Amino acid sequence: MKKKEIEKIPFRGGVRADKQYRNTAVVFLQDIRGESHLFVEVYENKKRELQTPWIRMVFTQKDWGLYYPDARVWSAAGLDEEREKIDSNCKKRDNRCYMARSQGDMVWKFTGDTWERKYTTWVGALQSLIYNIKAQRVQKREDKRADRLKEREQNTPPLPKGLEDWAKKTGIGTEHFLYYKRHGRYADITCSACGQVTEAAVRRKDTYEGQFEKIIPVPQHDSVGTCPHCGAAGVYKAQGKVKGVWGHGMNCFIAQRYKDDGAVIRYVEIEKIYRLDTFLDEKEIMIGAGEKMIITEIARTYLEKGKRPQTDYHKFSSYSGEFWDDCNLCGMNNISIKAAKIYPESYKELRTTFLRYSAAEMYGKHKTMYNLKEYLERYIQWPQIEMFVKMGLHHIAESIVEGYCGIIADKDAIKPECFLGIYKRRLRDLKTLQGNLDYLKMWQMEKRMGLHLTVQESVFLAESQVRQNDLEEILKYTTVAKFMHRIEQYSGCEIPDTMQEPMCGRAAGAVSGVTRTYVDYLHMRIQRGYDLHNQIFLFPRDLRLAHDQMVIETNAEEIRKREQAVSEKYPDIRKNYRGLRNQYIYEDEDYLIRPARSAEEIVAEGRILHHCVGGDSYLNKHNTGRSTILFLRSKLAPETPYITIEICGTKILQWYGIRDTKPDEIRIERHLRRYIKALKEKDQIKSVTA
Repeated sequence: MKKKEIEKIPFRGGVRADKQYRNTAVVFLQDIRGESHLFVEVYENKKRELQTPWIRMVFTQKDWGLYYPDARVWSAAGLDEEREKIDSNCKKRDNRCYMARSQGDMVWKFTGDTWERKYTTWVGALQSLIYNIKAQRVQKREDKRADRLKEREQNTPPLPKGLEDWAKKTGIGTEHFLYYKRHGRYADITCSACGQVTEAAVRRKDTYEGQFEKIIPVPQHDSVGTCPHCGAAGVYKAQGKVKGVWGHGMNCFIAQRYKDDGAVIRYVEIEKIYRLDTFLDEKEIMIGAGEKMIITEIARTYLEKGKRPQTDYHKFSSYSGEFWDDCNLCGMNNISIKAAKIYPESYKELRTTFLRYSAAEMYGKHKTMYNLKEYLERYIQWPQIEMFVKMGLHHIAESIVEGYCGIIADKDAIKPECFLGIYKRRLRDLKTLQGNLDYLKMWQMEKRMGLHLTVQESVFLAESQVRQNDLEEILKYTTVAKFMHRIEQYSGCEIPDTMQEPMCGRAAGAVSGVTRTYVDYLHMRIQRGYDLHNQIFLFPRDLRLAHDQMVIETNAEEIRKREQAVSEKYPDIRKNYRGLRNQYIYEDEDYLIRPARSAEEIVAEGRILHHCVGGDSYLNKHNTGRSTILFLRSKLAPETPYITIEICGTKILQWYGIRDTKPDEIRIERHLRRYIKALKEKDQIKSVTA
């Protein structure tokens, strides 16, 4: 659509029509650069509005455009929204737009619409023209897609001849099945390799002739044996346990040269099918067996220099059979391409394409099964992958291949240290760690913050996984070295001074957990306005206790509201305390056991020990008497929460310590057994005296 030239053409002006018409339309033909254009200008049927139309519609046989003069805006939308405003109904009394009959004939002649005028309007004819143009465009696109697909199929080389032999060497083709059926001292054996049925003796006959009979070991299901006919080794399968057809297979990638220096990556499924043939008469009889290798190509990805990768998929239709399509299936039924083995000759083929420097072969030595299609697509997007593979930074390369590109600092950088956003000297350290991502993120943080960490500090920050904003807050009051030594003291774990000897999983988990606790503690101190230049506040002697105290202080208002609410909701807990105390009180030289005094005390127990006893479920059961919450405390610290017990009568339902753990479990269990025994003796005494 030649918009600038169309805008230069003056408006024809509207013709005043009867009052029953809301709009009036003018139609004319104009030749622009040798192409006929149909102009339809719609004016409001008012004296002052007949100079400038509110919409000018321009049509050719291949294009259209809607121009709004007031806003000086073009639109390529259809007439669906405007039709209600300008349409004229077939009935005369409903006409909304006036158009002279001679001009209407111009519209009908230009559109060539086959509908009779009594069934539609001139607006409908123009809308039909737009639909036809859209349909032609869609058909043209589909034809081009089909031509490109056909051209790709014609230029795709055949599958390698040695593919089946390679599959056999990998193990999928070497396994055979020996189907057997025992009867008396004989067994019928059918081999999937030769297909012959052989009757063999499994037990020697006690006669003179029997000593010359060939005996085979007794077949057993899933055991290894040898075919008595062809000598092929195979796995025994009982006839009654194997029915019909069974198969197993594998997927693989095949890379081949495409056109001049392009490549096609083919995703292939190789499957071996085993078949047992039987004849059903009075009983099922084996008559043979067979095996066949089937190679099915699932997808092809075409990679050409300067072009977007294109993947074609092998599909099946019940109407047209098998065919190739340039788009995947939709929804959960889509064809997925996963990691698989690589056909060895693929790397030789890649050396003849523009992907010769992709380092795919070197990457395959590190990871024998991977998605070759995904790797090469990422290499085209990020050529720096070649550097990382050759440097031995396998974890970084693997991360980028899988699409985790958040580790990239500067996508346009040529040097690897600039690409990753780290100091140059850290590349050697990363190489010793094979590109460990935790250390990479830590060293990226080091450069962003302008730090220069020692080896021990690097190990500490990588294992503790401190975030940058948390570390920046910590470094306002201390150094990395002091922070590290304090975490060592809190966790009881020593940070190694070498990266070649990583921390064990338990120690790393302890350091990470303590660090999270300290960061949480520090934020609460800052939130409450404490002066953290005071070392007592910055590094408390008992981090866990100080953290819990800060939690209580920070949540004091919420705690007060919660305790007030449960006190009003569960008043019987306080009322029944004395009776329950007489029933459940117990103490010895080490521990004290007593019931909860109030609902507030149960809530505090759950909050301090970080378990769920403070929830409404346990409070309601204690309040109604369905179960009772008891506290086991050390006699040296009777007010410090230690173990929480749920009991019903003389049966302990459960007991837990801090964070749903069972500290000193053997000793506590022994103590609780003595406690239950004492409760039962107390009940017996009461029953006798009663």
